[in-house]
Amino acid sequence: MSITVSKLCHDTRYFFYKQIGIIFFISIFVALINILIDMFIEPDIHIVSIIENNKFINTGSLLELIGNMNLEEKNELLKYSIVKIIESLMSKTLLLGSTIILISFLSENRNKSIVSAIYSFLSFLPNLFILNFLITFITQIGFMFLIIPGILLSITLSLSPIIFSFKKHGLIDSMRLSMYISWKYIKIIGPGILFWICSKFILTILVSHINFFNKNILFLIFNISINILFSILIIYLFRFYMILSRS
Repeated sequence: MSITVSKLCHDTRYFFYKQIGIIFFISIFVALINILIDMFIEPDIHIVSIIENNKFINTGSLLELIGNMNLEEKNELLKYSIVKIIESLMSKTLLLGSTIILISFLSENRNKSIVSAIYSFLSFLPNLFILNFLITFITQIGFMFLIIPGILLSITLSLSPIIFSFKKHGLIDSMRLSMYISWKYIKIIGPGILFWICSKFILTILVSHINFFNKNILFLIFNISINILFSILIIYLFRFYMILSRS
């Protein structure tokens, strides 16, 4: 069976509209958890003001900014950064795991109880978190050097969670196989990842220029929108791997 971008977009759109209620529920649920975690985090006000006001625009100014901080401020920045990274990984893992289990549950021909699906989801999360950490770490290293390596790593590693969810490969093997398949089918995988990156960038720019909304409501809407877009990407990638596996 031939795989084309138009066919995958059609399949993704069909699945999304058919399961739009569940996808919205998952997106809202993950966004609310994200907000709850933020409520329990109380970083130093000075550090937050620096980050929110975007007082650094590149690596050089960031290093200069850190160099001008005292030891206490550096510790606060480090703690805040670690917490935000963990929060982001937890949200991504929860959304990714929920969407993958949902697609698997609806795609399997054999009858499967909701209890077994929940058990699969809970047993899947810890390893998925580790996998997400590895992928994020590698891609961020790529983005630190140049944008192109970061984008290429994002594309080539994008199938790793999907491959791992089939429970036929370990963490490293899933990443290795993802790099091989994604590079081979980069003309199909690439547009999906670029759509996700551009959509996230545009949404971030739009939100940063909206001043007439309550910040908390805006943050909730932004998170829900990002989660929905990421769910669409997961559906696209999962459908691609399913067709590839069958062929």
